[in-house]
Amino acid sequence: MKPGANKLLIMLAIIFLVGFKSSAQNILSKNISSFEVNRQCLTDVLEILSNKGNFYFSYNSAIIKKDSIVTLTAYNKTVRQILDFLFKQNYEYRESGNYIILRRAPLQLTMITSKAVMEEKFFAVSGYVLDDVSGAVVSDASIYGRRHLVATLTNQQGFFKIKLKGKFKTASLAVSKQFYEDTTVTILPNRDQQISIAIVPVEPFGNTVTISPEDYLTPDTITVDAVSDSSFTRNTDLKNDSVKVERTRTGKFLLSARQKVQSINLQKFFTARPYQLGFTPGLSTNGKLNAQVINHVSVNALGGYSGGVNGVEFGGLFNINKKDMQYFQAGGLFNLVGGKMKGAQFADLHNTVLDSLNGLQAAAISNYINRKVYGWQVAGI
Repeated sequence: MKPGANKLLIMLAIIFLVGFKSSAQNILSKNISSFEVNRQCLTDVLEILSNKGNFYFSYNSAIIKKDSIVTLTAYNKTVRQILDFLFKQNYEYRESGNYIILRRAPLQLTMITSKAVMEEKFFAVSGYVLDDVSGAVVSDASIYGRRHLVATLTNQQGFFKIKLKGKFKTASLAVSKQFYEDTTVTILPNRDQQISIAIVPVEPFGNTVTISPEDYLTPDTITVDAVSDSSFTRNTDLKNDSVKVERTRTGKFLLSARQKVQSINLQKFFTARPYQLGFTPGLSTNGKLNAQVINHVSVNALGGYSGGVNGVEFGGLFNINKKDMQYFQAGGLFNLVGGKMKGAQFADLHNTVLDSLNGLQAAAISNYINRKVYGWQVAGI
């Protein structure tokens, strides 16, 4: 075969392959001469469209509203134009072979910055927290700086504003909300800025459960009855969480609603500091994250609310610890410990430990241990 003929065959093969690839990868541009549906479910509409265009859809069923009803009449429209009408540009479409993959369009987040007034040694960050799937604002989300020990909650419009110290060369904010993935965003240090943060909801497993505002805390124990043939067994599992003290009568009375919401959102986050000085449960040298900090020395003028103590603690009226208390604790009226107590605990009225005691517990009126006691309890006037 002549060289010229070889070149011609190669060129024809390239043109054929390019044309084949273009036709296979250009589903979105495919023209649909006639497309009519009347009050059809969205999932059925997608099935009709795939049959019309001879291709397949791939998508996560959780992102499609199955109860959406569609009525549409379209002539000589591309697949992309029909999809834009169905989803109002809230989705993105990607082609792979003979498939169109439907995904939620990522949120377009913006950042506006300006130079902070450094004489104040603080800079402000404000903005909104949004649901990454629906785009809706998220209220009661915790925004906090792990190194700065400052925190706030978003309001009903999803808005927040927080001040951070400008002494660090890098800066970041963490966002936590029950039923959402924890999220950390890097921000510009020493700059006043407005940002939007998208957080991803946790994928539910099994049936969807509706929880009322009163049910935000689950019980201490979960009991399951199991029947096998003629035998019957009852299994009780102890729930290990860090929001037990908020569920007590004392916690409900002394702690604010914002403190309770923060505790629920930040169950996975705890840090340590050498000491803290507190005046009330909401006023401490550890700032608004005092309930997430475990201290070696804790001194509270009236009452304190901390993550725990691994050392000594004194309270003019009371001490409240979310987790464990170790070594020595004294409260003017009472002490409330959500975890284990190891060491000596004294109060003029009452002591409560929601786990176990290993040591000495003494109060003028009464003591309460939820689990086991290894040591001594002394009470009575």
